[in-house]
Amino acid sequence: MDTNYQQVSWSCMNKYVGIMTTDGQAHDGFIAHVDQDYVSLAIPTNEMMGHMNGMPAQNSTYRQFGFHPGFFPRRRFIQRRIPFGGIAALYLLPFFI
Repeated sequence: MDTNYQQVSWSCMNKYVGIMTTDGQAHDGFIAHVDQDYVSLAIPTNEMMGHMNGMPAQNSTYRQFGFHPGFFPRRRFIQRRIPFGGIAALYLLPFFI
């Protein structure tokens, strides 16, 4: 049985999924974009947590717009493109806040 991963990816758009590739790697993230050849995952990172060092959140920690001295915006997601030919399995994962 040959699975059409492009169609499955479209039905799971903006949902938290896991993808196993044919080379044995596993990726989990939100499906951000689907085109003819690739699916793009937005993979959450905890880069911001490393800068907080266990301290309570300050207003400047979550500032998203604009710049001020000493502040450089951080990405909270990294993007990973995976070709459909390299997908061995695609499955939904539970996501809890």
